[in-house]
Amino acid sequence: MEPTALVQAFLEAAPMPLRHGLSSVPDLSRRLLELVNEGRSMWPDVAVEPVRLVGFVAARLDEGVEVGDLLGGLRPGDLYLACALTDGDRTALAAFDRHYMREVDIALARMRIGPPRANDVKQLVRQRLFVGDGVPGKIGEYAGRGDLRRWVRSVAVRTCLNDLRKGKNEVLADDDQLIAQQAMPGDDPELEYMKRTYAREFQAAFTEALAGLGAREQTLLRYHHVDGLNIDEIGAIYRVHRVTAFRWLEKAKEKLVDATLVIMRARLNVSPQELDSVLRLIRSQVHLSLIRHLGGPSDRVEDDVLELDESELEEAE
Repeated sequence: MEPTALVQAFLEAAPMPLRHGLSSVPDLSRRLLELVNEGRSMWPDVAVEPVRLVGFVAARLDEGVEVGDLLGGLRPGDLYLACALTDGDRTALAAFDRHYMREVDIALARMRIGPPRANDVKQLVRQRLFVGDGVPGKIGEYAGRGDLRRWVRSVAVRTCLNDLRKGKNEVLADDDQLIAQQAMPGDDPELEYMKRTYAREFQAAFTEALAGLGAREQTLLRYHHVDGLNIDEIGAIYRVHRVTAFRWLEKAKEKLVDATLVIMRARLNVSPQELDSVLRLIRSQVHLSLIRHLGGPSDRVEDDVLELDESELEEAE
């Protein structure tokens, strides 16, 4: 394969805003050849055309990364296999089963998911990775910036969470009607008045307070209030006792309530006597407000959910 052909295929597949900068990268042709050769050396039985591989890599470059860093840190072997998997190569699929499906077992063991449910989840993971509804499976999203094993484990965890979510009762509300829906006839008159009077102030304060929480706190609140997971299921995800999971969840919720109250106190001209009513207002809004803010689709998985080695898997088994 002529180096110039690789460069041309790479630049044509790259996002338009990156093409000019990439064309100026020193030794671009050499670096692309090294990427192809390294990938091929790791998977000698898997056939991927060099032009196809560099195009696959280029199409997944991150526009938010400096051009000089785009080719640094890529994982050629993982990208080579992912490219072949995206194309449905049978040899690549067999290689994936031998070398990577173990990561799914590790993830499910981390979450204490045993048979027969684990077998069902593994099938769901395979479908998600390789069977797209008219489009390539999720494996086509792998961009080579992180370890493919860890990436597969993340997909497994998220797939399992989605499976756990099934059958849960979720409350969906239009953003603009969220506060109004909370003011139902069963409310006492004082709380109803607070909701009507301070709806906008509450929404602004809640948004700011939620943004100030840590990543784990937000994830815990999403799992419980949006995904509908109970404390046993959350405890299984983090491999902690249900009491610990309950304490974590309650602490995150109280931190959110307290922060919202502090912000509202600073912005509202209310008497000390009204603060109790403001606190009641906040507590009455937490559940649906979390659905409003965290209810969108997310594939985010906490790092510590993924960190489990082979010895821990053996212990779990």
